[in-house]
Amino acid sequence: MNSIEQYFQALSSLATHRNHRSGITVKGDADWQQSIVQLAIAAYPDQVFQLGGEPQMGVERYLAYNKGQQFLGQECRLLLIDLRDGFDANSLTSVLGTVRGGGLVLFLLNQHVCDDLSYAWLARACSQFACIEQHKPLPVIPVEGTLRSPETSIKDALSQTEQQSFDSHRLGLKNLAQQDEAIERIIKVVSGHRRRPLVLTADRGRGKTSALGIAAARLIQDRFTQNKAMRILVTSPVIKNLAPLFEHAQRLLPEALRTKLALTWHNSVIEFIAPDELLRCKPSCDLLLVDEAAAIPLPLLFSIVAHYHRVVFSTTIHGYEGCGRGFTLKFQTWLRQHRPGAHFYHMDLPIRWATQDPLEQWQYQTFLLDAELSEVDDVSDANSRLRLYDQQALFSSPRLLRECFALLVNAHYQTTPNDLMLLLSDASIKLWARFEGEVCVGCIIGVEEGGLSAELVAQIRQGKRRPKGQLIATTLANHLGLDIAAQEPSLRIMRIAVHPAWQSRGIGSLMLTELQNNRDYQFCSTSYGVTDSLLHFWLSNGYVAVKLGSQRDQASGCHSLAMVKGAAEWIVQAESLFNSSFAYQLKDAFREIEPSLVASLLRQSKTNDSYQQSEDVSRLKFALIESYIAGGTNYENVAPFIEQALLTQGAKVDSALLIRKVIQQWGWEACAQEFGLVGRKKIEQALRDELQRWVSKL
Repeated sequence: MNSIEQYFQALSSLATHRNHRSGITVKGDADWQQSIVQLAIAAYPDQVFQLGGEPQMGVERYLAYNKGQQFLGQECRLLLIDLRDGFDANSLTSVLGTVRGGGLVLFLLNQHVCDDLSYAWLARACSQFACIEQHKPLPVIPVEGTLRSPETSIKDALSQTEQQSFDSHRLGLKNLAQQDEAIERIIKVVSGHRRRPLVLTADRGRGKTSALGIAAARLIQDRFTQNKAMRILVTSPVIKNLAPLFEHAQRLLPEALRTKLALTWHNSVIEFIAPDELLRCKPSCDLLLVDEAAAIPLPLLFSIVAHYHRVVFSTTIHGYEGCGRGFTLKFQTWLRQHRPGAHFYHMDLPIRWATQDPLEQWQYQTFLLDAELSEVDDVSDANSRLRLYDQQALFSSPRLLRECFALLVNAHYQTTPNDLMLLLSDASIKLWARFEGEVCVGCIIGVEEGGLSAELVAQIRQGKRRPKGQLIATTLANHLGLDIAAQEPSLRIMRIAVHPAWQSRGIGSLMLTELQNNRDYQFCSTSYGVTDSLLHFWLSNGYVAVKLGSQRDQASGCHSLAMVKGAAEWIVQAESLFNSSFAYQLKDAFREIEPSLVASLLRQSKTNDSYQQSEDVSRLKFALIESYIAGGTNYENVAPFIEQALLTQGAKVDSALLIRKVIQQWGWEACAQEFGLVGRKKIEQALRDELQRWVSKL
């Protein structure tokens, strides 16, 4: 064991001088792995974090394998990642950013190979690191900042540290100077001309979010010397990503009062606000900071630019936020046209570790975070067709998977490392792609749904079950009462992407047509944050709207729209239910939807009034009312049908609560005050009771 202790000590010394982070895998039986972990902790005695597995002695902070995001904003020297009981890719890629230069990540692997291809993918990637394996000699220590392990001794490796220490110090000063430049540019947004936003981009670990916090604190301090207050608003799709911002601001303002959503110093404040609330309320501020802007849909960013004249957009170009180059290509191009005075600054030098960091290289390669679009010839291969690629093919050909994933990352702001793992491990998820030569010009990710038993569907309709991965099947059964739709095998299209060089050529529509001819599915569906352009695309491909979500997504600010395409009779019924309820919901749940989107949804109606009043549709509506009474579907979904039923039986309506809430569309708070009820839950129960009494009289 002495040799292993020396090994870790030498590795620690070498990594510290290089300011690089390294990784080691540990394979063997559980007791032996435990002993290796303790020797590693002895070599790195302070700031030890652990992700997954059972908590080890000497660990300062521990989190379950899927909670790594909670480590954001913190730092460690030794990170234990226990992969023996499973892993979460988003969590894992998040926690790697907490390891500072000179630190080590210890991966504990299963002794036996797992059949799960996503685990096999990760295990194969871990094999690039040096491996301490039971009953085998210790591996050599890597000399260069690569993923290879050259034949060198500990003594030889340590002999190079003096020059590397000097180089790391020199590079570190240069890296900090880059962060200082970013801070000055952020401050200039407030002191300079209006309508000149700053776009700050960086890879993970470049100190981007910290720069926002430091700049915000310095601005507040400067205003204080002028006896003035300052309000800085910060928005981000995920508030916990802002931990470094608030921590660095508080470091410069140690007497500030910190709450979950704000930091207050004297009369000035740095305050978090969710993206959807920001655009709904449009509060005034001296400066708006938009962190991880690439994870916010373009229409929302355009609205921010239009309303706020002093704003900084900050985003991670690569990393677990998963934005790829889509933000750079689309938003920055638009900004240059509409705000010619906009400034752009990219931070490419890491702050917490040196350049050419082996762990960062490994992370990007393993989770395809550096996957970039390939150039494609402007010539179409007439023989090119949409092809299904099974999981074994994707695992066996990383190049093929990288091509497809680069396209998905470029097209969809919410693509994450977990999506990559699901492509390899979830049998219900399918990938179709079209290639021109070796370049992917279009791909579709779909998830197989339906085929559910009548018993399960009945439980879904009653609100008792919500099976994972059955989004459309659950929606059709629970919200529309269409049991048959959930029993039929179907395909939900999760993502569709076309290479930018091939867009506006009908490639996306052509792929959908080819997919529609697949006889394995009774119908196809999709669910997405609806915008005018996306709605036009799906309508033009024959899809019909069947359910619009009543709540906006916090990150996208869009309502989720479910659409279907097929030849079944129930699809006509579903469209009829949507059309007959939409006008009512526009005055209540959807009163704040953009007028242009309302107009598009109204124009999509093709079902005539006579069919909306057919016996089949009437039975569906009444069945949904009964489902609501029994505690099934939600109120927003069934309210239009309750109103229609009440109005056709007007002489029999004597409930003040039903009249106020359903017919006059009073809000929940107004009803609570009128009828002496506390909270929506109590009001809904009273509504169900009143409906039950009313139905029993019919």
